[in-house]
Amino acid sequence: MSHQKKTKQSARAQQTEAKTAQTAAAPEESAQKAALRRIWDATGYIIVPIVTMCLLLGVIFSAAWVPSSSMEPTLPKGSGFLGWRLPYFFGDPTPDRGNIVMFYSDQFGDLMVKRVIGLPGDVVTLEGGYVYVNGEALEEDYLQPEMQGCTYVTGMSDRFEVPEGCIFVMGDNRTNSQDSRAWADPYVPVEKIRSRAIVAAAVLPDCTWRGVRLLT
Repeated sequence: MSHQKKTKQSARAQQTEAKTAQTAAAPEESAQKAALRRIWDATGYIIVPIVTMCLLLGVIFSAAWVPSSSMEPTLPKGSGFLGWRLPYFFGDPTPDRGNIVMFYSDQFGDLMVKRVIGLPGDVVTLEGGYVYVNGEALEEDYLQPEMQGCTYVTGMSDRFEVPEGCIFVMGDNRTNSQDSRAWADPYVPVEKIRSRAIVAAAVLPDCTWRGVRLLT
């Protein structure tokens, strides 16, 4: 009996110690939660917008500026634009003809922005200063009047057969644009497209126009 009593007393003592430890830990845990709550209350209004902005710019939208005049006057040199990135973040959709896209060029090791002229399987030809796609003249109402009829050959060929999975691009400033017409490899893989430009903003005094415009 003496041994059993000692065993029971030992078990009760261990239970008491465990309860005491839990009781001591509870205030400490509550203090930690309170400290975290104070930190969140003090910085949450800053953290949430930053995380949201990073998500928007990293996944949904992209923002970039235009370093050259190759897309004048649609995108003036020094202007900025907002790109729709979401479809290209999750896949490699083929853009529509006439879209303005930002893509990574392996040839130049940099991001570039141009207009889509030829789609996979298209035959693009340059003749008399005009663009023909699959034998039909391409309507380019986005070009300035003085650029109409000024799409000349700048490389070794006037005929381009766009491979599957690729696009053929040009700048709107046809007399001052390094694009698919002149590149050693004229075709941009669709997988290299980063976004489609949807809004342009020009604020510098020397821009050909100033303000905010939707892009087609």
